[in-house]
Amino acid sequence: ASAFKAFGEGVVKKIPMILTYGEFTSNLFVTGQVKRIVRWNVFKETRYPDIQTMTEMPLTSMTVFDRTTPDASDQQENLLLAGFYDGVCKLFDLRIPTHSQIVQRFGETVRSKSTAVVNVHIKPNNDNKIIYTAHSSGDMCFWDLRKSKCAAGIDRYQPLAHEAPKTLSVVSNNLKTVAFHNYAPVMACGSHDQGIRIWNIWGDKLNDIKFHEGFMGQKVGPSISLAFHPFDYKLVSAGLDNCVTVYGKSTQPQSLRY
Repeated sequence: ASAFKAFGEGVVKKIPMILTYGEFTSNLFVTGQVKRIVRWNVFKETRYPDIQTMTEMPLTSMTVFDRTTPDASDQQENLLLAGFYDGVCKLFDLRIPTHSQIVQRFGETVRSKSTAVVNVHIKPNNDNKIIYTAHSSGDMCFWDLRKSKCAAGIDRYQPLAHEAPKTLSVVSNNLKTVAFHNYAPVMACGSHDQGIRIWNIWGDKLNDIKFHEGFMGQKVGPSISLAFHPFDYKLVSAGLDNCVTVYGKSTQPQSLRY
């Protein structure tokens, strides 16, 4: 077991604490309504120097480029991608000294600026160098990691001629939660209308899970968290109705009440 205190007593806690874990490096990253990201090594029980975000905006989502196979790039385990409340995403190189770790910025010149980043994602062993960002306005942006502008993303499991759009609008507004599949080119979106929409990265809607009323009451509550199985076509949704629902390809959804 390992435990540590990320923030002191004087920190104002108006937004939830955000955590992400790098399995290969055993590093836990924690942040909240502060201008820094705390880095804790679970295996060594050591706290590394804090990562300075260099902005007053709170951080809303982050992910670490974690190496999952031995043949992956050694550089990926030292990169951290973070999204902020103003719609900007920043890429941090953890090998650089603390006050100059920001090596790339995304989202400063697109329509989704000024809308909070709901989720940031990069697929494991990302050979095509594409990152995915979801904004509360309902826009999905695909970015070229080597540049600071939107670029047409090409999934490595699809023909090279089939390109994704630079941006994709999945809902009109008030996007609450988004999940990206690690290997399949699909994503799930939950919004305030108590529905879950399944899209592919080329803008095709694959499924629409909506709530309905029945003699047993409401079947699908507002989704507050979505997650895909790392390898299988399964989606988990946690709702405000205290239910966790598992959706599969062809089977009936299974709900667990907690």
